[in-house]
Amino acid sequence: MAALEADDAGAALDHIITQFNSYDDYLDSQITTQDLFYLENEEMARQLVELGFRGSGEVLKREEFEARKAAAEASRLSERTQQK
Repeated sequence: MAALEADDAGAALDHIITQFNSYDDYLDSQITTQDLFYLENEEMARQLVELGFRGSGEVLKREEFEARKAAAEASRLSERTQQK
């Protein structure tokens, strides 16, 4: 049962990686208009999300996001070269 939950979590993270072009885009997706209204600073709102004070669920760290993004890109490229 735990392995199934880990697979679901991994699939969700893979979806996050493919959905956003950059880590900042990922953080921005978790910032609300209310956050921007009260903070009046988009960079501060990003920092709060990155630190886990805002946003939904557990937030990927920048290094983890970039590592997963690179791995997904490498996987995509290897699939493309295998098809040729």
